[in-house]
Parts: sequence; C-alpha cells; structure tokens
Amino acid sequence: MNCQGFDPLLKQLADGAGQYFGDASAAILPVARLERPFSSLLRLRVATSRGVFHAFLKVFKPRLATEDELAQLRRWVLREFNATARLHESVSGRHGLSAVRPIAVFPDRLALITEEVVGQPLDEVLRDGLRGRPIPAPLTTIARNIGAWTAMYQQVTPTTGLLSLAERRDYLDVRLRALTAAGVLPATEYSEVLARFDDLAPRVDDASLRLVAIHADLCPANVFIGDGGAVTVLDFAMAKTGARFHDIAHLYMHLQMHRSHLRGLDIGRGSRGAGTLAAMNDALLAGFDEGTTAGDPLFRLMLLQHVVCHVAQLAQGSGVLQPARRWRARRRWLRCSRFEGLAPAAA
Repeated sequence: MNCQGFDPLLKQLADGAGQYFGDASAAILPVARLERPFSSLLRLRVATSRGVFHAFLKVFKPRLATEDELAQLRRWVLREFNATARLHESVSGRHGLSAVRPIAVFPDRLALITEEVVGQPLDEVLRDGLRGRPIPAPLTTIARNIGAWTAMYQQVTPTTGLLSLAERRDYLDVRLRALTAAGVLPATEYSEVLARFDDLAPRVDDASLRLVAIHADLCPANVFIGDGGAVTVLDFAMAKTGARFHDIAHLYMHLQMHRSHLRGLDIGRGSRGAGTLAAMNDALLAGFDEGTTAGDPLFRLMLLQHVVCHVAQLAQGSGVLQPARRWRARRRWLRCSRFEGLAPAAA
C-alpha cells in the first residue's frame, strides 16, 4: 500500500487513538488509496474494542504551494470539517437523513478524517432502479429525502446578505460570451438566453434573495443512499453561501439530463425511465418545499445558470480535440435548453 504523504498523519492518528477513536489500542490499517483532482484519500480499517469500522483520511493537494494557496486550503479543510460536524449533529434523529461522522481535522496538514458512509452513490442507485434491480427505497422516496436534506442544510449555518441578480447576470454573460466565441452558441442564442434572464429577474420574489448555506456541488456522485433511502451528502469543500435554489436546481439538472438521455433510447424502457425521473424531480422539489415548482422565477434562473456552466465546462480546452469538445458541448446545449423549467418565459 502506497501511503506516501500520509505517514505523518497515520502516526498522529495512532498516537492519539484514544482521543480520536475512543480506544488507545485501536489498530489502524490502510486498505486503499484514491486520487482525486484536488485531494488524495486513504481508506482506513479501524479496529477498536467496540468493533470495526472504516474511515477516510483526506488530504488536499496544493498546486503551487504558495502561502496564499496554502492558507486557502487550510480554510477549506476547516470549512468542510465544521460543516460535517454541524450536519452530523443536526440530522440526529431525523428520519430519512444521515450524515458523515467527523473524527478529526489537521489544518496544518491540510487533512481531515471522517467515518465512511455505508450505502451506495445516487448514480449507482439510479442505474439499478431504472433497470429494475433492488434498491434501498423507491426512487421518489429518495428524491424527497434529498429535498428535505437540502432544506435542512440551509438552516444549519447562519448566513447574512442578499443575492445580487446583477452579479448573476454578469456571471452568466461571461460564460455565454465564451461559448459564443468558441462557436458553441450563435450570437442569436446568446442574446436569447440573456433576454430570458432579463425577463425572469424582475419576477423574483425579494424574500427569496436572502443568501443561504449551499453545498455548491450537489450531484449524484456526492449523494449516498443508505437503508430505507436515508440520504447522506459528501464533500463540502466547495460549501459557501448562495441562492436558495442553487443546490436543488443543480441536482434537478442532473436528473433532467438522465431523463433526456433515456428519451433518446428505445420507446419502451426509455419512456418508463423518463417518467420515473420526472416523478423524482417532482418529489425532490416537494421534499425541499411543498410550495416550490419548476416554474419559480429564481429556480429557473439557477437552472439556466447551471446548464450554461455545465456546457461551458464541456467546451473547455484547446488543441486537436477542441472540434470534438465543441460538437459535444453544442449537442448538450441543444438537449439541455429544452429542459422543463428552461422554456422561454412567455411560453
């Protein structure tokens, strides 16, 4: 097992096993290493007098190792750990909601350790459920629980401030200009998207502009599903404040992309699966707030922003692969721009 970069942390955990695991004689065994773009993870088997469990030791990767970057990464580590701790306390006793148990944080080493979640990633559960395989709970129950988790998370961290729609428009404009320059969007569509934003913005209720705590990367890979459909959300490295509908619209977009893909398959399995995903989106919104619909102006603005950003990411890059990226991004835009909730406001 390659533990390079983890050895000092493993020693620190072993020396403080009584503090971290409640058993000074706990045996800590590395069993797997995972590399991600911004972090390295070491899966640990921890054997104590009370039993055996697994944990993940996560270390953020500096790219330039400048003082500013290291200071930012230390803030990220603390932010992720503190958000995990607040959530773990907040979901205690709440049916259908779960949370990772925080164990320890080491800001100077850009590291934290949390207990492993027992369950399946939502993308795997979706695949199994749509193929008729056994899953922990009905997909609509899972979606409603995710909506409830999102609403609960917004109440965990006190926030101040208001969302600036002017800033959101500038943010969207920059990405639309890049897509137009790359040949993904013609100038007419660039203008139409901004016009759609300008039509929706005045309809946004002022009360919904209050900034709330957001996960900022709520996607199927970061949602784990346990027994009975219990929802646990992972990876709070990007957590911050933002729009009320930021997270829920982001996951809605991912479910819509699955739905759109299935519609392109054979009429039988594809249509049934698309219907299930449509019901999931309804349950997601109901779990978040019974009064929320995909027609809410702020929800539509956030969905529009997420789609544009998603397509812009697909189009990034240069060199010989750029024509293929541009073609893929264009196809994705044509598919996503027809999502329910993104139809022109006058329709």
